[in-house]
Amino acid sequence: MLDSVCLFTKDFELKKSNSFVTKTLANYSTGEVTSETVFCNLPAGQFSIKPQAAEECLFFQTSLPKLLYGSSLRELQSGDFERSLEAIAGQFKTAGVHIEPHSIAGFGVSRIDYCRNLLVTHSIYDYLAVFKNCSFGGRTKTAWQTQTVTFFNKSQELSAYNKVLEVKNDARQALAAGVTAETPENILRLESRLKKARVVQSILKRRTFEECYDFELAKKKLLEDFDKTVLNVGQQLELNFNYLDCLLAEYRVTGRDALGQIEKKFGRDSIIAMFGEDLELLRAWLLRHYARRQAFYHLNNYKRHIAERRTPEQRDLLGELRAKLAA
Repeated sequence: MLDSVCLFTKDFELKKSNSFVTKTLANYSTGEVTSETVFCNLPAGQFSIKPQAAEECLFFQTSLPKLLYGSSLRELQSGDFERSLEAIAGQFKTAGVHIEPHSIAGFGVSRIDYCRNLLVTHSIYDYLAVFKNCSFGGRTKTAWQTQTVTFFNKSQELSAYNKVLEVKNDARQALAAGVTAETPENILRLESRLKKARVVQSILKRRTFEECYDFELAKKKLLEDFDKTVLNVGQQLELNFNYLDCLLAEYRVTGRDALGQIEKKFGRDSIIAMFGEDLELLRAWLLRHYARRQAFYHLNNYKRHIAERRTPEQRDLLGELRAKLAA
């Protein structure tokens, strides 16, 4: 139930032989150094050293499933804690950082992602589209990307996405997970992310990695976030289509069939889901970018596409997801 974590400590020492590099930004006219970043990027994790008050603090971020299994499709088990500590210690050794291995369990947490893979029985599009009619108190922004919807603010996120598709798009992960182009895309990943140390402490009432590695706590947090979303059903999401607008403009610059390239990237079903199957919303978006005749040509193509699809019967999709999340 854990994916990405960011751990930090002030008790560390760089060995003489280490893999860290320093990136310096300076004022072009005066030559004065304006910022300095010390970091080390490994295939399975990223290190950075940042000043905290009068001391320097070492941060390490990784996806635990990728670190242990090579793919984030596989979920961690409650018994994977000791193995996680050993794998993290290995990353510190590779980077050239000296720490006491037994101290990792007590490292602070500045980010943690709790997640759950839900095996779904219907199309992923159906589940993502239903989130269109949900809102999340305190998460004032909503983003749609490729078969992903995220409710977020500066400190927390709740995301639902097509997990198998994400793994298919990463050759290394796909190989590790045994995923091929023919693998059914039937896993909806729900992910609750806390992105700051103070948020981890105030929301979870926990501080250290060992304290946060708690699967009952993970389930509770996921259910709380899910229920906050469900309780607001009926309120229209303020969808952010800036991403589509930017893509359309980008493809037009290259002279290619802009909408065709977007359809190739996402698939028509995914685009329809982004607009919540609301053809009026799709029509308005097309008219913003195309002449009337061309916009209605594209709209009719979408209408034919919808007509050719098998119309799903009404189902309590959110109820199904919650029951699986609580199991």
